[in-house]
Amino acid sequence: MNPQNVEKALPEIIERLRKEFEPVAIYLHGSAARGTAGPESDVDLLVVVEHSSVDFFERSTAARHALRGLGAPIDVQVYTRAEFEERASLPVSFERVVAAKGRKVYAA
Repeated sequence: MNPQNVEKALPEIIERLRKEFEPVAIYLHGSAARGTAGPESDVDLLVVVEHSSVDFFERSTAARHALRGLGAPIDVQVYTRAEFEERASLPVSFERVVAAKGRKVYAA
């Protein structure tokens, strides 16, 4: 998905994720955040929720279901705030990179 289409799709993506999770933050990361996405690129998202009674896999699966039908491949992970902050504090972690270089597209 090219950068212009990502920007057009973001309001709908954010609204669907808000309805499903009531997130505290949503980060766009990867090529879409860098503005280098091409026609075959996916949209990479990381969602942070305050608390959850279900595990990471179930949350992320629910997010993928919520985002079906948008016409673009979307890769999404859903963390609790505690999970995200713990992993982002590690010297080398995916979450640290997202926190540092990702684009926060939603904050509660």
